[in-house]
Amino acid sequence: MRQLQMLFAGVLILALLAGLTMPILAADAKGRIVKVQPDKNAFVLTENVKDLTFQLNKDSRVLINDKESKLADLRAGDQAIVTYTRQGQQLNASVVRCTRK
Repeated sequence: MRQLQMLFAGVLILALLAGLTMPILAADAKGRIVKVQPDKNAFVLTENVKDLTFQLNKDSRVLINDKESKLADLRAGDQAIVTYTRQGQQLNASVVRCTRK
């Protein structure tokens, strides 16, 4: 009986550790760019009347009409789809896909 309890405790601990180490799932947001702040590596996107502020890091990619670009190349009014992860309250953009006519 004692061995069964120890086995159950071990499985429970492994399941808990696996849950804590799972990769953060990425999400997508779609909307219009409202403001670009290249000096802060950030931009604001409006999605369904809600403003979302995204941070970019050195590995983030910005694509305008499928061409590699820089954050400073984005303009207010551009349509964009942002792939991001959430770390606490901060939204970290990994890919910004912008379409411009």
